[in-house]
Amino acid sequence: MPAKTKKAAKPAKVGAKTKTTQYCVVIVELDTKLRAKGQSKPHLYIGMSKTSPEAGLKKLKGPGTAGPNYARGHCVKIYEASPYAKPRTSAAVARRRRDEQIEKYIRRGHFVNDGQKFHVYVVDLKQDHLKTQPAKGHVYVGSSSKDVNTRIEEHRVKQKSETDKKLNSNYVTSYMIGHNKKLSPARQFFTRTSAEDAEEKLAEELCRKGYLVRAGQFTPNAKTCISKRKTKK
Repeated sequence: MPAKTKKAAKPAKVGAKTKTTQYCVVIVELDTKLRAKGQSKPHLYIGMSKTSPEAGLKKLKGPGTAGPNYARGHCVKIYEASPYAKPRTSAAVARRRRDEQIEKYIRRGHFVNDGQKFHVYVVDLKQDHLKTQPAKGHVYVGSSSKDVNTRIEEHRVKQKSETDKKLNSNYVTSYMIGHNKKLSPARQFFTRTSAEDAEEKLAEELCRKGYLVRAGQFTPNAKTCISKRKTKK
């Protein structure tokens, strides 16, 4: 018998629609066990989902690893839906919308996302190894949801996460002097986006003042003082 031949794959239809990933902002009310002391308004979890808010809530209530640890087993209901749950095809736009809602509800007096806060910090770096000495100094600017002292210690001792992910910057570890409290912002930030925006702005500002600045993806060009992220756009 002749050998069977595989059927040729059917060509894709011209103009066929491909499924586009959509992102929703999900605002979920958590039970009273997670309220901060003296808190009267509901504790909220505000996050993003690739499904509808209702489907996102079902995942949070069900078994598995959906959502943050503190919210699992404590989700009650969708606190507020439209217009905040309108799907977005851009993850970046959805993150902005999510962060806007986090800051809005915190201003309204809600305890949001377990009270998570973010910090921007500055570390002084050695500069003897540099060919050209900067006018003001050599610094690293970073941001983190961790306590600043904890984050700086991670850089200092080359710490790793539980999943063996490197937590330090090798350059900072090699040339660190210490925390520059004077240059570090005193204020806290409620979202990662707002902290990173402040990190980028501070890095560019210090560059213009004569510092040689390193800040990961936000490291400014030494001549233009514009960050790498903006240059790539």
